[in-house]
Amino acid sequence: MRIGILSDIHGNLEALKACIKRLQDEGAESFIQCGDIIGYGPDAEACVRRVARLPLQASVMGNHDAVLAFPAVTNLFNFDAKIALEQSIPSLSTASIDYLGMLPPTVRGNNFTVVHGTPLDPIREYFHEITQFNTYYKLWQGQVLFVGHTHLQFYIKGSVHTCHMYLNQKEKHTIKLNEKCRYVINPGAVGKPRDHNPAAACGLWDTNAQTFTFYRVWYDVVVTQEKMRQQGYPEFLIKSIALGL
Repeated sequence: MRIGILSDIHGNLEALKACIKRLQDEGAESFIQCGDIIGYGPDAEACVRRVARLPLQASVMGNHDAVLAFPAVTNLFNFDAKIALEQSIPSLSTASIDYLGMLPPTVRGNNFTVVHGTPLDPIREYFHEITQFNTYYKLWQGQVLFVGHTHLQFYIKGSVHTCHMYLNQKEKHTIKLNEKCRYVINPGAVGKPRDHNPAAACGLWDTNAQTFTFYRVWYDVVVTQEKMRQQGYPEFLIKSIALGL
């Protein structure tokens, strides 16, 4: 089976539609969503609805999604992130608020686990160091742990004794999954990459071929920026999506 992997959509409908199309063109039959459907972008309601309609293997709560169920989480956000959420939340329907509020922090599936942050703290903590691989090795089940939150495409490959971390910097890059190893994989951010590349990021897990492919997908950033400008988003956030920040 080919499974599309999405994370950190952040209300960017143009980026989301471009990633879904690319992954479906590549044969994706179902999807895994690694958290943060809303926040930063102008189309929170449309993005929640689009994700909810997907054939999902798993969909977890991110820290921005968590605000609806746990308002105190906003204390961890910077000023611009708080302003963006204040813009997004009033646009959400009751159905979308309920959907986000009921997302689980962790999903364990067939040979995989999904969290937004880490297995220890799925909502708040970032998985961004190789030392965490060994520390949390026993806290997830299956060969692959899918994460988000950092807005960077990377994978960590290893065993309980040793591991190595690799950042993806290519438009398309496929890795072969070694059955003797376990992996932490971050598909990158659909709506707000932070690696100085504005192209939307996503991935495809082929469970039959035992491969994972990182993709960067170009979309019309200007359309998203214009929506943000019309809705009064901070100028820094508007400019940042065209810079990959």
